[in-house]
Amino acid sequence: MDIFDPAIFPILVADGLTNGAVYALLALALVLVFAVTRIIFIPQGEFVVFGTLTLASLQLGRVPGTLWLLLGLLALAAVMEAVSQVRRGQAGRGLLTLAGAAG
Repeated sequence: MDIFDPAIFPILVADGLTNGAVYALLALALVLVFAVTRIIFIPQGEFVVFGTLTLASLQLGRVPGTLWLLLGLLALAAVMEAVSQVRRGQAGRGLLTLAGAAG
């Protein structure tokens, strides 16, 4: 039995490069946020976990739970924008304003 199987080597290299790229992007994001605000953004790791779990759910053929969170927050933002427009007297601007397409 071989300890090192040459067929596994490309898979391990690709996995190592992928993990390294994720860690590098996470570190870059932390540095950029810290450089501007001088605050260490601790919850950033949770965003990475949400992305990972969403991808795992999609690969299993399931609807990710984050989809419902996204749709709920989208509906909340649309309602808040509509209320804001009604208060300013711009209720007739239409759906393009709600989508952010019009000025």
